[in-house]
Amino acid sequence: MTEGRRKRKRKLKRKYRNRRILLAVVLIALIGGGCILFSSLTATQGVAISGTKKIPKTTIRQIADDYVNKSYLTMDRKSLKNRLEQLPYVKSADIGISFPHTLTIAIEEETPSAQLYSGDGYILVNEDFKALAKTRSYDTDLPKITGIPTSGIKLGQVAFCETGNEKKIAMIRALFRSEIKKDINTLAILDRGVKISFSDGTIVHIGSFNDADYKVKQLEEIRKEMKTKDESYREIFLDQGDHPIAVKPSSMDEDEGEPDGEQDNARSDSPKDDKDDKGEKPTKSEKSSKKPSQKEEGSGDSKKEKSTDKEEKTR
Repeated sequence: MTEGRRKRKRKLKRKYRNRRILLAVVLIALIGGGCILFSSLTATQGVAISGTKKIPKTTIRQIADDYVNKSYLTMDRKSLKNRLEQLPYVKSADIGISFPHTLTIAIEEETPSAQLYSGDGYILVNEDFKALAKTRSYDTDLPKITGIPTSGIKLGQVAFCETGNEKKIAMIRALFRSEIKKDINTLAILDRGVKISFSDGTIVHIGSFNDADYKVKQLEEIRKEMKTKDESYREIFLDQGDHPIAVKPSSMDEDEGEPDGEQDNARSDSPKDDKDDKGEKPTKSEKSSKKPSQKEEGSGDSKKEKSTDKEEKTR
């Protein structure tokens, strides 16, 4: 055997030996890693829950117990997250590990945005109309919405999601995104528009659901003007004509039997009282009281004249 053949043979032996060593190392690593993965060294032994106010921690813990005593390296965190976020009041759930053995769950809860009147009580919903809770008591801090079907709605489900309600939903969201939401007492969804009752007694009529953002901007400006000029209106008709129309609350009280009070353009300056511009005008009662007094004076003079005539004749 030549020297060249001997060298090639030694190289092949070293190559095969190195491969066998590498394969053995990989097998040992896999076996060791598998033992670590499924051993008690990486198993969760407890749960730490944070962020819950409305949701009982026992409800979160019941779900999390299915993932305790399992290795956090092989845990299906996505499955746990999805299960927790199916709960009505859970907006999001963040799953983590606090070494060595504690499973951490941070909950962000939903915030009720309104209450739907349901006939036998109220359903608290978030801004997407997801049902969060059912209650028989009225929450004075939340606007009440009427006119939305609520029969058969279960907690966690979304109300008012049927097709054909897109414009109605857009109007409600535009109102609730606005700063005027805090003053809304009741929001009635009608077939062809919205009726809004504010906490100061003002009632706003919106005749259609079109151009929701534009109409809400109009209403914002009117409300700002009312506060700036310290004015109040009984009713505001937002889209009946070219400009919004406002009805003063005092007009019904001042002119009984007259048409529905004076109507002012909500964009114009504050209306002035006619009595200030044109002077005091006698009311109907004043006019009627003056006429009989004149007749009485005239009748008294005629009686005096008749009595003097009689005296002259006797003389």
